Amino acid sequence: MKMTNFARAGCGILLFAALFGVWYSVAANYDYGALAGTYVFHGNGETCTLYLRPDRTFVQELSRSGEIKKSQGHWHRYGESHVSFSNEFLKLSGEELNAAGEAHGEFGKTLEIFPYLVLAPLPDGPRFHKRLFH
Repeated sequence: MKMTNFARAGCGILLFAALFGVWYSVAANYDYGALAGTYVFHGNGETCTLYLRPDRTFVQELSRSGEIKKSQGHWHRYGESHVSFSNEFLKLSGEELNAAGEAHGEFGKTLEIFPYLVLAPLPDGPRFHKRLFH
């Protein structure tokens, strides 16, 4: 039994709609679970690994001039994609703090799928890339 052109077009439209729906659900998802993961920054003679957990806690490891410092605290998402970190966050070179003295920044997504984090000053502050595989 052959498919008619009308049936093929209908299947194509349904497939496109399903793929668009999946892409949109990933692209529009900025909740804690979707943003949680391991983020890495390399620059200004520093290496920083930031572990964001879905329970809104973080662990940070900062290597600068051969010295490794660690901290842990909380992160808070506000607006669609903005974030601030508790005072335990170790400041990076070139980073600006907000009026409350907290590190803050904004999440973005490459191809609207792969998260990254930019700390203030936006948009040119330290940029973290999310590790896709651990």
